[in-house]
Amino acid sequence: MSNTDIYRCKGYGFPATEIVSYFNGRLSDEILNHATESGVGVVAFETIGDLMEVEIICDVLCSKGDILTKTGLSTWVTLTCVSENSVDTGSSVTSCVEELAKCPYVSGVGVNCTEPHLISSLVKTIKLVLKECNAEEKLIVVYPNSGETYLSRDLIDGEVEHWRKSPECTDWNFADSAIEWIEQGVHIIGGCCRINATDIFELKQKLARTAKLL
Repeated sequence: MSNTDIYRCKGYGFPATEIVSYFNGRLSDEILNHATESGVGVVAFETIGDLMEVEIICDVLCSKGDILTKTGLSTWVTLTCVSENSVDTGSSVTSCVEELAKCPYVSGVGVNCTEPHLISSLVKTIKLVLKECNAEEKLIVVYPNSGETYLSRDLIDGEVEHWRKSPECTDWNFADSAIEWIEQGVHIIGGCCRINATDIFELKQKLARTAKLL
């Protein structure tokens, strides 16, 4: 099995027991208590691209229900998607969101490290599933990448850098799209790979101008 295949199959090629152990180790009572004492308010599970991983995260969170309630920690889970319908390993976006919607210890659901032209459709799906599952109280979180893919190889003739922009994102603007996502009902917006401080500052300025007009 090639390295690419490993990252495109159920569990990334790992058995469920190893994934359970991974999350149990990172959500020990000691770590959660220390996080709370240090002022942490949210635990983020991001770049999640597999249904089995989603299911395991939900199971582990439920097993930690007492300490999550005691500490008041919130959690969000964001999916990495390769299309409007599929997460990274090919699992259904809808199935993943349904699992997250049913988990009482997931405070927010969303998408990260995903090409920006997919976000609006994904937000529609998330909102629909949350409504159908009576989980509309959960926050919707979005922080896409810039629509560029890293070329993990030596450059060939004509290439000047390792980042290649998707054709769908050639004329894309982060701030303009973020305003649209806010209008769709997204609660938390940020940036993942190759979204930089200039992009965030432009969004801040546009939001400030919009607020003045209200």
